[in-house]
Amino acid sequence: MTYDVHTSSLNIAGRAFKGVAYTTLGMGLAGASALAWGSFERRWPTLRHVHVTLDPSRNIQPLTILHVSDLHMFPGQDFIEDFLRKVTATNHIDFVVSTGDNFSSVDGLVPLMRAYKPLLDYPGAYVLGSNDYYSQMPKSWARYLVGGHPQKARTTPDLPWTELTSAFHEAGWTNLTNRADTLSIPVVLAPVARVSSSSTIAPGASSPSIHEAAHTSQTLSFIGTDDAHLNRDRLPIPLDSWANQQNLRIGLTHAPYTRVLNAMTDAGADLIFAGHTHGGQIGLPGFGAIVTNCDVPRKYAKGLHSWRYGTHQSFVNVSAGLGTSRYAQVRIATRPEATLLSIA
Repeated sequence: MTYDVHTSSLNIAGRAFKGVAYTTLGMGLAGASALAWGSFERRWPTLRHVHVTLDPSRNIQPLTILHVSDLHMFPGQDFIEDFLRKVTATNHIDFVVSTGDNFSSVDGLVPLMRAYKPLLDYPGAYVLGSNDYYSQMPKSWARYLVGGHPQKARTTPDLPWTELTSAFHEAGWTNLTNRADTLSIPVVLAPVARVSSSSTIAPGASSPSIHEAAHTSQTLSFIGTDDAHLNRDRLPIPLDSWANQQNLRIGLTHAPYTRVLNAMTDAGADLIFAGHTHGGQIGLPGFGAIVTNCDVPRKYAKGLHSWRYGTHQSFVNVSAGLGTSRYAQVRIATRPEATLLSIA
């Protein structure tokens, strides 16, 4: 009897051991599959198209804004260069905004400039993020996902951010790092038909026409901040142009902390552009982003959303970004992206 019980206990232990082994093996295989997929997905960028309709009484001209963020460039990121070349070659763009974190390492400047080359042909504006000043450092997934003691703050930049901003300046881009500015940009409207005065029109024939694009301009008024993730954000006082209802009011910031979104919304921004979150970088189907790496709720981890503060409302576009840290080259359920935002 004792023996039978002992034997039975051993059998149960054996089955339990096999169950644990199979579970561990299954979890290992699932983890390996997830990492393999994440390695593929992070090199599978997409262009997200969104549309914003503003009050027609404002007389804002239709225009398209390309939003790029978080390239985190380091050598070997050719897919980002190829993607941005294709985006500019196949889409109409009136303006470009960049919301920072362009580097992953000190050797990222050359590939970064190749990636930006087709974008610098357009008027643009930018702000910087922490990874424009300081190179990325190894960080445990546990600390990223559940928080923990922050890394020691650095005060001496080690990235070539001045070379980057010089290139932006030479291209005519507007620096909005804790600054306000205003800019009038050309806007191409839908093609219109015009009858050629030199044409001879036969009786009963339709009038020959030449299709040409109609051009106009749109004034953009800006406010922007430095990276709130580093507590470097200082919201500027808007210029007088900000009060003009026919001007499009745009806010730029890297990390979408609530204090920045609230302040920009309270100031009357029509659109606010941000990055930083990577869309969570790791998401779960049906759940979305696990974390945002800032204090906005998870539902704001990426995409276009309405943001309310007091009696004011703004549209906030948070980009999931195009890159990743060189120490965490994986994305799961959150593809790298740029956004083409159409104002109607």
